[in-house]
Amino acid sequence: MNLNKPSKELLDILHLTQEKLLTAERIKFEKNIEWRRKMIPDGPGIYALFEKNNKLLYIGESGSLRERMGEINRTVNHSFRKQIDHIRFNGVKSSKKYNSEVETKLDKFFDEEIYVSFVEVYFGRLEIEEFMISNHQMFLTNSFKKRKFKTVMDYLRDFK
Repeated sequence: MNLNKPSKELLDILHLTQEKLLTAERIKFEKNIEWRRKMIPDGPGIYALFEKNNKLLYIGESGSLRERMGEINRTVNHSFRKQIDHIRFNGVKSSKKYNSEVETKLDKFFDEEIYVSFVEVYFGRLEIEEFMISNHQMFLTNSFKKRKFKTVMDYLRDFK
């Protein structure tokens, strides 16, 4: 057994989980705790954010999907919201909260446009996330520079 390369079974799991996430029910994002309690499991997993036209925007992973859905709508807590402001509203990337006008635009965008799907995953979330981001990078707002694709993607390229 070569532990430096993923097995066919591991590659199958990566592809299967990707398919499950991309075909999972898309739930309209809401900015309230009752929605999170009712619709989002508290366990670990990977998630995808879509526009209402089914355009894939973002892929992420979290130790708690429910908590992440609470964080995602706060500018200081999540890069997706910052990226959307930069891409859609020509805002300046910031690590802080934007002025109230920009925050209002972002809230409206989330209220009208954002849908989420998720798959609970208890082991290998980061590898699945990296695999999916690398497969869909040209469509995503995920920051490529922050990722460490070399670990997973180099092995996948070598696996034939």
